[in-house]
This record gives sequence, C-alpha cells and structure tokens, in this order.
Amino acid sequence: MMRTKTNNRMLSLLYMPACMALLLLGLFGLVWLRSNVLTINYDIRSVEEKRMEALKDMKMLLADRAGLMSLARINGPLRESGQADARLAGSGFVTPDRVRVIHVRSSKGPEPRKASFEVSGRR
Repeated sequence: MMRTKTNNRMLSLLYMPACMALLLLGLFGLVWLRSNVLTINYDIRSVEEKRMEALKDMKMLLADRAGLMSLARINGPLRESGQADARLAGSGFVTPDRVRVIHVRSSKGPEPRKASFEVSGRR
C-alpha cells in the first residue's frame, strides 16, 4: 500500500501565502514604524525650538526686570529734576541724607541701647 502526500501539498499551499502575507505585513509595519519615529523626531525638534525661544525670552525679561529695579534708574530722576535736597523720587523712594543719620551705639553692660539724633553746631 502506497501513501500519497496530499496532506503535505495542502499544507505547503497554505504556508506559502501565509509567509508572503507575513513578509508584506512586516515590511509595511517597518515602514509605518519608521515614519512614526521621524514624525516624533520632528515634533521633538519643534518643541525644543519653542523651549529655546522661551528661555531667550525669559533671559530678556530677567534683564529688563534687573534694569527696572536698578538703583541708577531709581536715583536717576533725582539728579535730573534738581531736587537733590529733597531726595524724593517720583516713584516714592527716599534716599537718606548722609548728614542726618541716626546712630545707634551699644554700651558694654546691662544698659539699654541709646539712639540719638546728633545735630552738629546747634544746641
């Protein structure tokens, strides 16, 4: 009795299209994955550019804030307006007069501290 190999032929006819379909799916999957990686890289690059612009803007704003808070800007209107005696800035800042300064001295011992306003030449 001789056996024919019809079962093997049927399986080989099924394996061949399955392998081709698997290869095609793998190829298209690889192309799809590569295109997604490229789009993610472009998105990351655009986000990095926005981040760098934001850092530049932040540095510029910090420099502007430092310029606005500088003492030269506060004392500038005093010198220009000619009100050196009053020493009042237009924004409400007061710079002390070095002649009229209150000195606080500590004494050695259990005495309370004295604060005095010394006027030179007047009594």
